[in-house]
Amino acid sequence: MNVMVLILAAGKGTRMKSEKPKVLFEAAGKPMIDYAVEAAEDAGIKDINVVIGSGAELVQEHLGDKVNYFEQVNQKGTGDAVMSAVKKIENFNGKVLILCGDMPLISSDTLNRFMELTTAPVAFISAKVKDPKGYGRVIRGIDESVIKIVEEKDATEDEKRVNEINTGIYLCDSAELVNRLKNINNDNAQGEYYLTDIVATGTEAFLAPDDKEFLGVNNRAHLAEAAGQIWRKRAEEHLMNGVSVLAPDNFYCDDDVLIEEDVTIYPNVFLETGTIIRKGAVIYPGCRIKKSEIGANCEIKDNCLIQESFVGKDSQIGPMAQLRPGSVLKGENKLGNFVETKKIEMGLGSKASHLTYLGDAEIGKDVNIGCGTITCNYDGINKYKTIIGDGVFVGSDVQLVAPVEIGKGALIAAGSTITKEIPADALGITRAEQRNIEGWVSKWKKKKGK
Repeated sequence: MNVMVLILAAGKGTRMKSEKPKVLFEAAGKPMIDYAVEAAEDAGIKDINVVIGSGAELVQEHLGDKVNYFEQVNQKGTGDAVMSAVKKIENFNGKVLILCGDMPLISSDTLNRFMELTTAPVAFISAKVKDPKGYGRVIRGIDESVIKIVEEKDATEDEKRVNEINTGIYLCDSAELVNRLKNINNDNAQGEYYLTDIVATGTEAFLAPDDKEFLGVNNRAHLAEAAGQIWRKRAEEHLMNGVSVLAPDNFYCDDDVLIEEDVTIYPNVFLETGTIIRKGAVIYPGCRIKKSEIGANCEIKDNCLIQESFVGKDSQIGPMAQLRPGSVLKGENKLGNFVETKKIEMGLGSKASHLTYLGDAEIGKDVNIGCGTITCNYDGINKYKTIIGDGVFVGSDVQLVAPVEIGKGALIAAGSTITKEIPADALGITRAEQRNIEGWVSKWKKKKGK
């Protein structure tokens, strides 16, 4: 079957109350328009066309050159949107599959069944729902004798009535679509051309098995509902693949995230694009991980933020730690509460248990970073690197003023500000001599009249 796809994505999305084009609002981690494009691609269709209008430049910038564009200038309804591509349709010999860019739940499997089972020159998908709000345009006053039911499921007589809900998805012979578009008008209160009018002279209705796929997003409540369904479906897929998702209704995972078996995910975890979670890892509540790899058997404790980083196997992170882009932990590492890292490499077995900032640093293996340590990597103009050798012990409240290098096995005394190289096996210490003045406090209070 020769098929082209026409995705309607020109709407202003007034009810979203935003200047952003509606189809660019994200549902479960990516813009809604992406779901329509990917459903068409997964159905094996290569000729993908998008009708743009409001925020056209932003939609084009997002999708790039992988689709063709037609602009709807006057915004006079869905029929008018299809008319904007009529010149291409006239020169096309095949089927035109019309999709909506604000229906992120549609699946390629449903599209393939729709195309396989319908044979009429014009067909549409129908779904029986309890509350049709948000599910496309209701068809009213259509003579049912001109509509043939194509059933994907065993349907009751009541479900077979199609003058209730039209999901906004059509499959039309190109020549017949052009003819029917010529016969619709905008003689209505809104002055719009409704695409639903093309079914009036005979069609097939594909009775879909799952009405949940056909939610059209018209406002942010619909968007939240669609995202919830997508996230729940992803949770179920991971559960079936050996992942323990403890609260599937509170699982937020982008579709390109890889999670291996025997991973445990606690509630309210966000796993964003480009993330890999290896076998046996545990991710505790409140964590957000993006474009990062978490190694086997790691523990990511509560409320951690990890971005563009690598955490080697058998490591413990958090609670309340932040790994900023460029953080590489080789494995068996420990970063405790209120530890922040940025653009560092930390060797096997090294740790910083609490209240520490490590930025632009190369840290060897088996290094202990004491509480309150800071790598002072920025002088207000340039960034500089700190190098710490294997087996170094850094005491609490130490400032390492980069560029600086600490030799293998060295020890830095607590409270030191290190500005120069410390050789291997040496003690680095910078402290003023302590003095105790006997009776000073009593004399001071007496002077103040206390």
